[in-house]
Amino acid sequence: MASFEKIGMLMGNAAKLGKAVLYSRGLHMGGLDGYQRVIAGIYGTPDRVPLIVQPYTYAMAMHGIPARIFFTRAQPFIHASWNMASYFGFDFWSPVFDFYNIELEALGQKLIWREGSEPDVDSAHPLIGSETDFRRLRPPVPGKDGRMPFVLEAYKRYMEIMRVPPMVYACSPFTMAVLIRGYVNIIRDMRRNPDFVHRIMEFLSMEVVVPWIHKMAEVTNTSLVVMSDAWASQPNMTTEMVREFCLPYVEKVIRATSSPLRTVLDTGSWGEGSVRDPLEVLEIKMRMILQGNPFPSLRPLFLLVWNEDYEAVGIPFFRRYADSNKVCLMLNFRPELIETIRPEHITDRVCAILREGAGKGRFVLLVNLVPVESPVENVRALVEAVRRFGAYPIREDLEPGELRLPPARPFAEWVREEGLPV
Repeated sequence: MASFEKIGMLMGNAAKLGKAVLYSRGLHMGGLDGYQRVIAGIYGTPDRVPLIVQPYTYAMAMHGIPARIFFTRAQPFIHASWNMASYFGFDFWSPVFDFYNIELEALGQKLIWREGSEPDVDSAHPLIGSETDFRRLRPPVPGKDGRMPFVLEAYKRYMEIMRVPPMVYACSPFTMAVLIRGYVNIIRDMRRNPDFVHRIMEFLSMEVVVPWIHKMAEVTNTSLVVMSDAWASQPNMTTEMVREFCLPYVEKVIRATSSPLRTVLDTGSWGEGSVRDPLEVLEIKMRMILQGNPFPSLRPLFLLVWNEDYEAVGIPFFRRYADSNKVCLMLNFRPELIETIRPEHITDRVCAILREGAGKGRFVLLVNLVPVESPVENVRALVEAVRRFGAYPIREDLEPGELRLPPARPFAEWVREEGLPV
């Protein structure tokens, strides 16, 4: 994208953001597009609940693209993702790849490739098998090593199509440490050799993650960077371990990479349903998104709670907590349900989430994964249910009515006529 085109895109994006924020505060100047609906949903009250999707492997399966092509070539990855999100009519989509692996692979960690799935870390052969292995490590060249060029090219193509900067992703240094050292090894190290763990964390934070975030921000001018931290979760780790070995380095990364126009946060962890006091986990989550980000009320912050936890604890608990902290609540829709239950039952579940979670705004519903065997009708039912029942104000006695899906062309036909080539 030429520099003058990027300037035009950024100016247009600023106008979109301004309109969305004003709408969220009650100043309505026309309708919202899907992107603006998401922004308004983060900051306040949109016209209806925004629905975000991560197309990921479902987009790959719908197009019959081999995994090694989908996760290594920017055009099929981005075009297939856009096709999937556009066909179903999601409000917005995020270009999610196997973001836990990018920095690790660039460091030299071996991956296991399986057809029909994203690559996984070869956990039988962690890159740091000993302190000697660690001393041999050298930081990757940001944007050059491993599949980093694929990620940057994918973001560029995303901007060409969407005309807005993407939300970019990095692996949190803590989760990266677990993957690169091995879970059993890192737990033992925390107890027997904590200094070694701190050296690993310092290296991954300041010499791997920070330069990579800077490179992605340089290419995209993104306003939001998300570090994913699945391993900083209970019961995988105790809250004491997270406080000692994770939180200080999250803050270091955020302070080194955030700016008045760029928010960096750490999310993706879970565990409220696995502990005696869910507030203990929520307070850690809030530190992961607040520390290092001054003027939080001006930033697009969100508290992500996974279905395992809100089903165990109850959505109203998280709604109250988000309201008391003046932050957007983001809930995911349980992926297995999209694959296994009937469309009318998906509608029931959507209405239950909206009734208990949507509140008066500051709410986003996330489809983080559509299992590859999910029926198309189920995905359509989910989108249509949010459209029909998600308009604000949400009724406290909201009950699902009969939902008739509008006629739709087969996906292959739609792609030929309106989709992007993959």
